[in-house]
Amino acid sequence: MKVLETVTDEQLLSKADILNDFQKMQDGFIDSELVKDVNENSWCFIYHFENMEKVKAIGEKMRNSKVLDEINPLIVPGTFSVNFYHHLKKW
Repeated sequence: MKVLETVTDEQLLSKADILNDFQKMQDGFIDSELVKDVNENSWCFIYHFENMEKVKAIGEKMRNSKVLDEINPLIVPGTFSVNFYHHLKKW
């Protein structure tokens, strides 16, 4: 996601904490991180969950909870996307 140029890192981190607190309470949550592109105002949440079935259940809860309403006003419209990857190995 790209963040509006007027949004400070502190503002985004404050709203990211709300989203992360929601995720941490969900069954199957393992851990999360937030990374920022060094060249652009582009950010990425990385979440690790036990399995895809639990991710699907969490996704449904998120859509019904309005938790994303906290962070959406900070994001450039059309730049928020969700991708899924299978974890293969950790070094």
